[in-house]
Amino acid sequence: MDLDQRTVTALPIEESDLQEYRAYLQRGETRLSTLHRVAGAFLSGAGLLTLLPLLVGGTFSGLLALILFYESPGLPAPGSAQRWLALAPVLASVGLPLAAMYLLIRDLVLFYFTARTFHEEKNGVIYPRFVLSGILVSESSLRDFSQLERARGDNYVRNLLVPSPPKLKKKILKEAQSIGDLAGVSIGEHDGFVAEELRQYVLRQTGSHTRTLAEESAKMEASIARHLRFLRGLVLRYAKAFLLTIATTVVALAANGVLTLLRPIDGKSVTGVNGAYVWMTTMAIYAGWALVSTIIVRQPVIWLYADSSRDKISRTPRPLLRFEQSTLAVTTLISGIIAIDLFMAAPPTTGVGWGLALATAGVILATFIVAGHAFVSERPEGR
Repeated sequence: MDLDQRTVTALPIEESDLQEYRAYLQRGETRLSTLHRVAGAFLSGAGLLTLLPLLVGGTFSGLLALILFYESPGLPAPGSAQRWLALAPVLASVGLPLAAMYLLIRDLVLFYFTARTFHEEKNGVIYPRFVLSGILVSESSLRDFSQLERARGDNYVRNLLVPSPPKLKKKILKEAQSIGDLAGVSIGEHDGFVAEELRQYVLRQTGSHTRTLAEESAKMEASIARHLRFLRGLVLRYAKAFLLTIATTVVALAANGVLTLLRPIDGKSVTGVNGAYVWMTTMAIYAGWALVSTIIVRQPVIWLYADSSRDKISRTPRPLLRFEQSTLAVTTLISGIIAIDLFMAAPPTTGVGWGLALATAGVILATFIVAGHAFVSERPEGR
């Protein structure tokens, strides 16, 4: 019984064409193997897992307590509006890398799995499949495939797909019936018939459909193009997530270190520490984070175009553009919140205070300029 419920009828293929198809399929398998090895790096310790330790630790819990409730001369009153406004950049600095990691994991799932059926199918239930389909021998290129058919029916071959214990067969049958397949089959029927139906189901769900060499080659072309398209987004997404995570970690450590200066050491306060300067410095640090994040979220794509012709307009790939623009919007908003927070605080009365205020204002202005330039540069022509 054919997997597609159809008989493959193909015109005879010239021997030279057969050789070309086979050679292409071999090259395609090598290319797909390489692409999957590259993507596999993001699931290993050298990839995705290296991001997690940077966001896990006691730094953020201590920082939140200092930002909101620590009482010290020169700081805004605990729980005041300035304190809650200051919480926004802290949460944004953590939220952006986490959002980037979420999108990275989503792209990994899309890279490895698909809901496509690998052949034309009008009705039925969509079911996830591994993106690489199974491959059957192209019967149309065989002069005599009766021996192959007999070998496929051998128990030792069938048992690789359908385990012999009834419990495990029932488990596969339930899975098939949950998506509307094998509705008229029950375990109580002839064991050979049930095993064959389950074998056909497993082959269908792995995309192991009967295809000619031409059909297999066409699918290979589409598969390679799909992998390359998703891998481009995957690598760029990882670069953005990693850069944002590094920026967040450095800023959190710096802000935590500055605020810790207000804490007593061995029961004694550190002399010469002005609470107002500490608060302004903390806000300046997060203003710097907003500027750095505005720059680095676009940096991976900018690197790609560094060696290209300057007379052409560069564009961020569309799947990445939404996160990039969201990041620019968040950093611009955070810069505005920091400006409001500093405006609500006591105005500086010394040269150091004015220096911190002017430096922070300059960083905030630079963030607005960089974000505005980025939005304009990505606007489609003619708008």
